[in-house]
Amino acid sequence: MKTPFSTGFKIVSPFGYRTDPITGAANSWHGGVDLVGFDRNVRAVTGGKVIRSRIVTDVNDRTSEWGNYVSIWTEDGRYTYYCHLAARAVEAGETVGAGQILGMEGSTGRSTGIHLHFEVRDGENTQVDPCAYLGIPNTVGFVWDPDSMRDDPEPEPWEAQCHDWSRDAVEWAIQRGILKGKGGGDYALSDSLTREEMCVMLYRAREVL
Repeated sequence: MKTPFSTGFKIVSPFGYRTDPITGAANSWHGGVDLVGFDRNVRAVTGGKVIRSRIVTDVNDRTSEWGNYVSIWTEDGRYTYYCHLAARAVEAGETVGAGQILGMEGSTGRSTGIHLHFEVRDGENTQVDPCAYLGIPNTVGFVWDPDSMRDDPEPEPWEAQCHDWSRDAVEWAIQRGILKGKGGGDYALSDSLTREEMCVMLYRAREVL
């Protein structure tokens, strides 16, 4: 079992009841989990057969809310849905393997921004908790290294989970007084940050990203 992103992601809207981000209605059912990836390539969490790869534009069809989406009948007898894609890389009828790229994270359909809506249904087409299926917490927050989280229930400290370039960038910003904080991921921009320093920091980030 893998997760939809190979390099980490943020859980921005868990599975269950929530305030609807578009209408503002309270206690609205959210049948999947919304993720924002560090890498926009969306991957199959497990092998299976592509049942649908399409976009529905008829607003009378509720699946039009998903925009570009891919649905897979998995090897363990479930339906998985990958929604709001900017582009699709597979076609209906194909057999895919775990980790194979299915498309690119996007904001098509009923969406307020770039993310992936991931949904899991059982053989009876009933929505089930996708976070339990993936082995991730059903709460807002970062999943820095998806593979290590499944192997180790006690994640490493924040600094140890970051890529080398991100640790270097944080250290560089601290040395120049751009960041302040206690460490462990708890940092803030310095009160004395200048516009020029901010521009330099953004330029450096663009180089490494």
